[in-house]
Amino acid sequence: MSQAVGTTQTGIRTVPRPTAQQSRIQGETIEFILTVALGLVILAAALVYVWQHTYVVRLGYEIERLRERHSALVQENKALRLEMGQLRSLKRVEEMARKQMGMISPKPGQVTLVPESAVQ
Repeated sequence: MSQAVGTTQTGIRTVPRPTAQQSRIQGETIEFILTVALGLVILAAALVYVWQHTYVVRLGYEIERLRERHSALVQENKALRLEMGQLRSLKRVEEMARKQMGMISPKPGQVTLVPESAVQ
């Protein structure tokens, strides 16, 4: 059935009333759209959770790898400092000077001490 909208003048338009079946179809369509939207929201939330969990696990492995690397570098640093101390040893330098360069200890009278006031 149609219902007149407006006055009885010319150009009056009639708008059909929605039937019960049309209302039911519109309700089902809206319900379907809401169900799909809810499903998409749940799917998006699940994907974000899985991504976040995977990211945290990957960072955990990266942290462990970096800790091992740090430990190895600390050990290497200790070994290099020990080697540096041994190479700087005056006893070693004197030994190298005598054996490899043929140097000898100075005899008395060969060493001249310069006073600090003369050094500028």
